Amino acid sequence: MIPEVRLTVLLAALAIAASPAAAATITRVPSQLSGFEFLVISGAITQDDGPAFVDKIASVKSGAVVLDSQGGATVTAIEIGKTIRQKGFATIVPDDTLCASACALIWLAGGPRVASGTAHVGFHAAYVEKNGALVESGAGNALVGAYLNGLGLSQKAIVFVTSAPPEGIEWLNQKNAGTVEIAFTDMGATNNPLRDMMPEKLMAQMTEDEPYDPESATTKFYAALTRADGNGAAAFVIPEKRGMGPFDERNIASFFGSMREHLHVTALSRLDKDTVKVDYSYLYANGRRCSAHATVSTTYEFGRTLIKGIRANC
Repeated sequence: MIPEVRLTVLLAALAIAASPAAAATITRVPSQLSGFEFLVISGAITQDDGPAFVDKIASVKSGAVVLDSQGGATVTAIEIGKTIRQKGFATIVPDDTLCASACALIWLAGGPRVASGTAHVGFHAAYVEKNGALVESGAGNALVGAYLNGLGLSQKAIVFVTSAPPEGIEWLNQKNAGTVEIAFTDMGATNNPLRDMMPEKLMAQMTEDEPYDPESATTKFYAALTRADGNGAAAFVIPEKRGMGPFDERNIASFFGSMREHLHVTALSRLDKDTVKVDYSYLYANGRRCSAHATVSTTYEFGRTLIKGIRANC
């Protein structure tokens, strides 16, 4: 008999792996100023989040978008960014918060752009989905470049963003912002009215980290592998390892997208504080079956549970 706790984790893993990508959480929060609202985007960005954001923001006349996301779908991020620019909203990355890859593209659309001195805003080579496959970074960066040009960024800023490495992350901070010509306001600046407009509930929410949950992060990573979603999978990997080896977005999309029978998680269990074991199977295009397991190592960074390594025997 399977212990009740493990059975619960197993059933949850199988249910999530068989479901569509878990959308980011998009929340509207009234501010201290009448008629002004904050919209909070939290979690990995999926293809479905564009329409959801447009629906949420439609009736908001004036506001700012608070970002807390490890990344995700590039095209969706561009759609959200364009909407933010059209509405003339500010964008904010709070204290000790990660806003990487697709999230950073959204942040660039803000007017003004605001970030805490301890925020982590980072750029990564862009990959976009076309006809079910990830297009190489050159084509992805061309799309991003056109978007940034539409935002009015300088050539130097566009080069900085679109030249971000395919492996790892290019971080933006107060030290290099002037050099690359991407201006932003410090959240803690005395001349920043947005902080004073935030309700206490939102301020508290911004300083709260999500609980450490290796099972959930691993489940969502493997759910993305099941869909051959390279961007979605990379969003659950520590930034410095994105684009490397088994965490390369294009490799994930190409390898798992070519299967005759997609990856299927059969069991998931916590081995220790930072390690999760995953049993799975898939069928190669040539008919050979892989039934194996992987040991997933996790860590807690930027207030999120992220994957730092995987050892698999197939």
